[in-house]
Parts: sequence; C-alpha cells; structure tokens
Amino acid sequence: MASEKTPNLGLNQIDRTSPKTTYFDLEKYLDQNWRSVDEFAGGVNDSVNEIKKRLDTTERKAVTLEPGVQIVRAEKAAPFSLTGLSGRTLVNLLGRVGSCDRIDSLLGWEADLAVDTSNKAQGTGSIKVTAKNASGVYNVYSTELKLTGGRYYVALADVKNINASSNIYVNFSTGGNKALKQSKDQSRFVTIYTKCVPTNDTEVNLEVTSISTATGQAFYVDAIRLYEINASDYAALDSMTAEQVAIKYPYVDSIMPVRNPYAIRYGENLAPHSFYSWDTKVGTPIIKDGQNVVVSSSNIMIASISPLVPGQIYTVSGQSSGATGRIHVNSQNETAVIGNVTGSGRISYTFTVPAGTNGIVIRLLGTSTEEITLSDIMLNIGNTVKPFKPREDSMLALQTDLHADPVSGGNADRIFVQEGQCFKSKIWRNLVLDGSLPWSFFSSATGYKVVRLPITNGRVDSERITKFDGKLIQHVFPLGGSDQSHLSPDSGVVGLSISSADSGWGDNYTPTTDEIKVYFMGWKMYDAGTYTPEAAQAATIATYNGTGTKYWVHRVGTATYSKPLPSSSYEEYTPYQLVYQLEAPTVEPIVSEGQLSFNEGDNQVEVGTGIVLRESSGVNTIAGFYAYINAEHPLKYKPWNILGVYRNGKKDSRWEVVIRPATDPAISIGRAFARLAVGLYDPADSFSTTYVMSDLSPIIQFIGSYAANEKTLLTDLVKSVQQANARVSVVENKKADKDKPEWITPTLLNGWVNYDTVRRPLSYYRDSQGWVHVQGYIKGGVGTFGSVIFSFPEGYKPESPIEVNGISNNGTNSTPCTLYVGVNSLQCDTDVKNSALVVNFSYRVKQ
Repeated sequence: MASEKTPNLGLNQIDRTSPKTTYFDLEKYLDQNWRSVDEFAGGVNDSVNEIKKRLDTTERKAVTLEPGVQIVRAEKAAPFSLTGLSGRTLVNLLGRVGSCDRIDSLLGWEADLAVDTSNKAQGTGSIKVTAKNASGVYNVYSTELKLTGGRYYVALADVKNINASSNIYVNFSTGGNKALKQSKDQSRFVTIYTKCVPTNDTEVNLEVTSISTATGQAFYVDAIRLYEINASDYAALDSMTAEQVAIKYPYVDSIMPVRNPYAIRYGENLAPHSFYSWDTKVGTPIIKDGQNVVVSSSNIMIASISPLVPGQIYTVSGQSSGATGRIHVNSQNETAVIGNVTGSGRISYTFTVPAGTNGIVIRLLGTSTEEITLSDIMLNIGNTVKPFKPREDSMLALQTDLHADPVSGGNADRIFVQEGQCFKSKIWRNLVLDGSLPWSFFSSATGYKVVRLPITNGRVDSERITKFDGKLIQHVFPLGGSDQSHLSPDSGVVGLSISSADSGWGDNYTPTTDEIKVYFMGWKMYDAGTYTPEAAQAATIATYNGTGTKYWVHRVGTATYSKPLPSSSYEEYTPYQLVYQLEAPTVEPIVSEGQLSFNEGDNQVEVGTGIVLRESSGVNTIAGFYAYINAEHPLKYKPWNILGVYRNGKKDSRWEVVIRPATDPAISIGRAFARLAVGLYDPADSFSTTYVMSDLSPIIQFIGSYAANEKTLLTDLVKSVQQANARVSVVENKKADKDKPEWITPTLLNGWVNYDTVRRPLSYYRDSQGWVHVQGYIKGGVGTFGSVIFSFPEGYKPESPIEVNGISNNGTNSTPCTLYVGVNSLQCDTDVKNSALVVNFSYRVKQ
C-alpha cells in the first residue's frame, strides 16, 4: 500500500508492509517532512503576529464625512471619533431679496412677475417669470449690486421650467460671464450658476434669464444668491458637479454661519422603525403591532423614505402571509413606478434610486380584497436580501453656531472633544442688534446719523453688519454716508450710520437714547400731521424735524402706528445682525447629543445643519382623530423635517411624521408636523421634538476616525465608560441642586411692596428647561397701564412678550387683571388695583 500522511501537517509516514522500506528515503521522510513542519510554523507565526497586532497595538481608520448623503464602508463596527469640525459663514449680497417669497425690489425685463406658493425650492414661494413678447430675452433681475474689481463672485439660483423653449441661466448684466450650469428641466428645481471676476469696481444687475419663442412662456425661480468667494474656491467651480456646487453654496438669508451641525448614520434597515409611523391614508389597513399590518388591494400601507443616494442600489423585502402580498416601489412623490414584487413567504425587490431624486415611496398591499399580513419590512443597501432588523440610527448633533471669515474661510470657530465633552474654540461673536442694547447718539450729517454701541474684545474692522432687510452694511472708516460701519477696539465701540429715510430722524432732530432703541425694534419716526402711516413707511422724505406731531410706524410689514413711544418689536421685523471677530478667542462648552457609530460594511450617512434637539412641544388634539405636534402649538423654528418625538424623555416611535402640501395654509409654521393616532395620547405625558429647521445654513465636513482593531475598540470602550460615569455624576449633582430651586426676590418698583411676612413674597426661579416661574403677593404700587413692577436680569428675559393673568383686589372685591411680560420687565396692563395683587405665571426665557 502507498505510504500515508499525517492528518494535520501532511507528513509522510513509512509503509512498513512494503519491501522497499528496507532502506530509508532521506528526501521523503526527513527533508519533505521538515519543510512541511517549517511551513506550518510560519503560518502559525503569521497568525499569532496578526492577533498580537490586533490585541497589543491601536489602529484607527481615518474617515471624512462630506456634506449631504453618502455611503461609507467601515471595516469594523465601531464608534466614530470626531477630530475636526470648523466653522464657515456665507453672506448673501442680495440680503433677503432672493428668497422669492415676495417680489420686493426684484424687477422683470419683458416679463410679468408673480409669487407662486405651490412651487418652490425653499421658503414659502417662488417667482413665476412669464414672457411678454413672442421672441427675445425675458428675465427677473436685482439692480445696483456693487462688485469690487479683482474679487471673485459666484451667483446661483434654483429654477424649474414651465414651458420655456430655451435654457434658463443666471448672469451679470456686464456680459462675458461664463454660465457654468443652465437648465430647462420641467420635473424639479435645478440649481444653475455662473461666476465673475470684474476688472474694475462696477455696478451690475444680477439676472435669471431665458429667451422666448412665444408669448406666455414661463419658468419658476427661487433662492437667488450672490456670494464673494476666494480664488481657490472660484477655480474649483469648473471641476465640481452641479450637486456639489448646490451643497457648498446653499441659499441663505443675509448672513448665516454653520448652525447646529449633525451627522446621522441610518440603520441597516432604512425602513421606518414601526408601522405606527407609516401612512394609512389609503383605506384602513389594520396595524396589529409595530411590525405586522393587515392590507388588501384597497387598504394600503405607505411610507415615504428619504434621504437615499441617487443611483445607489437598494433591496426591499418583507414577510407575506399569503400568495398575493405585494410590495410596490414608486419614485418620490409617486410620479412613476419603479417596480414591484408579488408572492408569499419572504419576498424582495432590488432597485436603483432614479437620478435627480433622493427618495422613494413604498406601498404594501394585496392583489385582491383578501386580507394579507405583511411583516418585518427591511430596506437595505445593496442587492442582497438581509435578515430583518428593527431600524436603529445613530447620531452626533451639536447645538451651536460656527463662524469663519466669509471670503477666505480663515479664523474659523472649531469644535474639539475633551474627556467626552464637546467644546468650541470661539473666534467670532454674533449679536442681534435690537432695542435691548445700550445704544448712544454720536453725530449727525445731512441725510444720516451715527450711533454707537459698546463692544468688548473686538478685532478692529472685523465687523459684518446686516440691516433689517438683510443687506450687508459697508465697512468704511471714517464713516462718510449712510449704511456704513466700523469697529474701533481703542474706543470700544461699533459705529453705525443710519439714513434719515430709514429712521425718520430729520437733519434738524437729535434722537434720544430711547428713540434710538425704538428704531432697532423696527419703528420709524414721522410727523403724523404731514403723513399717513402708509406714506410715512414708504416715503424716503417722511421725517420728523422736532416740530409737529411725533408718531412711530412699523418700518416693514403692516403700517401699524403708535403715538406713545413703542416698548416692543413685532413679528414682521427682523433686527440688524452683527458678527465680529474676537481679539482674544474664548473656549466654551456646547450642547451635544448622541454617539455616531458605524456598522460593519456599508453605512448610509447624512451630514447636515439646522438640527434642533428635544424642544419642549405643545400637543393639541381633535376628538376622535389625532394628537398633533406643530399645529396649534408651533415649534420655535419652522421644521423642514421631524426626526423624532420623545415622550417623558424617551423616543416614541408611535408618531407619524407628515409633510404638508405646498398649498396647505399651515405651511407658514413649517413643512412638517407629527401626529399620533386617537387613543394613544395621554395628556399626563410630556413631549419634546427633535427636528431640522427650514432655514438653510452652510454644511461642513465631519473629520474623524474609527477603531480598526480590537485593541482600539477596547481602549475606546474603557475611556467612554470612564467619561460617561464622570458626566453622570456631574448631572446627578446638578439635578440634586435643581430639585431644590433657589427663589430670587427682585427689587419692586413704583411703590409695590410685598403683601406681608406670611404670604409668599414676589419671587421667581428658572428651571432646567428654560422656564421662569413667578409667584407672590404684593400691594400698594402704581397700577396704571405700563407701570413697571420689577425688571428682568440677563438670563431671565422672555423669549417674546406675552400677556398673563393675575388677581387684583381693590380692598373690597377681587377681579381678574392682565399683566404684561415685556422685553425687559413685568408691567401693569389692565384692571390692576394697588390694594393687592396675586401673581402666578410662567414664561420661557430668551435663548
């Protein structure tokens, strides 16, 4: 028989039954065996070294998360460690004119202009541009834009074709500009853009244009913006895709930093977590529980899923209890059918997201009236059917603004992580220039006046100021005209010139300090004996020169007027904004939430800005229908999308997020709202909402790394546990302090005193949610309209002025009365008697 080999190493064994074994074959039984042993030992040594490397040395994989939605492949399931996040600021030189929510100062060349609220890329409307002539150029344009010679500019707009026969493009009136991107797409808004480097200082019009071949040809335009950029960014435009340009230069109103950046890694399962959050608007599908639903051909379950990556392959699958279970995949807004699958058991369909869209609609149904149970719906990346997993996202979100120099991008605010806590190296300060600041009069000249504001720690001439209309104030020193500014650290002030046309202060009149403050609340002074409120608001010559009847009128919006000096601003007015660089940067902790982590393999990650974390939310109900968030009780910022609702601090996946149609009047409070089915809402619960606001801001990269082997994972785990325990102990100590709130007793004004030593003195405290609670019994003060009871210190001023109820006693009877919580103080309003006043109310503080 042939000689056998050992089972593990394959060594030759001597066949002792053969006559040939009378001699010993050295090559076969020694050399070959030793070579086999040595080869095995080498393989073992390589494996041991690899294991030692994984267990004894740390290894990290660098990763950069770009703005927008992307697929990131990770070698290991591991948490993401943030190492770099820097600020950025965009200044739209058109101010807010390009929002296209109103016509404002935009003009039409051979075109009729009208606002259309049902077609828009952002905001509340777009402008429909309709050709007046059968042939020739027609456009919408903004005038008197001052460009500086030798500087670099990019102009962009979002357009959607209606029936224009020619491309739509954006250009400058100086001509010779390179239109990098044009469009006549009728299916969606497309970002078009051009660039320009003027040779000399010049004044131009910015135009969004097409060429007509028939009267009535038209297109929509929205989000017109003009930015000054640096030379390297200007050169990069030629090699960037249209999608990259649109992400890098989004529309912003006036001046905008990176605001509340976030990175979300969506779960391996991209389908909604629970059927409770799907849409049941077709028929009456029966939800058995979060993962099982009964459907038929007329009772259909629907989910709109976005964001997804255009051109990426995905697979949807689910479990069908009958032979006629169906899963349909439609394009976003259901304008086309992508495909479907029918069958029983585990059924699946693989598809590619169409170009030009970032979402799909999934429909679950049957092929007849027979009721089919569909369950365990899975949507995953790639063309392989994966076993069902509930959706589990991870997120890192930061609640802060991050600025940088608007043109160079230098001197940027930066985020760093220390002992598990996020901090900001703050180089810029943003300040709302409203009526609460210590303004003072400085000087007067023909047509304008100069006011000043004290500033500390400001770098000379670094100020960027925008007006109430969003236009950028020109930096000039010394000031020589209206709408100019300078920052002088030697004097410790910002100087700002204000035109008489804006303020109503005539050349022969010097405003008081309070009148300057009222201007920054949005009011214009005028002579009521000469002008009506409407004329005074619109006319550039409607001023007050010290004689006549002094009134004030809203600077923008409805021409509401006031005879006494106004004490508050109004909703239609947007205050001046100041951003300036600090001479000495500071470090401050910031609010953050979550821990971004990767799954092994492909991960879908979205990087964006504008997230609002766990805002306390009011809920309203309609008997027999739903409970609603962002309906009768609007969220603070208009939500573009709602990411999660929390009940008593824990994620509540029962809420369905609904996107309002553009024609819904409630779109004015935000595109998204959430609703909870009848019978599931308990008014004893408290709710908060995490959402993404509608206002756009620049998006920046998240730079970091993740653990690539076991040693690094274990090291990160130990460090995370230690840091988490340290933070928990701090939170526990703070909670113990807040469980025993410290009541503050203010100084009472205008004769008001505490009622006696037995009843609670007038006092207040601020809770951990940013609410101030005021209680107490007082008497004896001046109860006339506008009389101040006490003033609010910094940190206790209200988010917005409100009226609250009190109980007033004239010595005989108790009657309800109204108090006014103003910008700076609590004031008497109506029916306040001075014999006794019972106060008990709460308000949210200004953030």
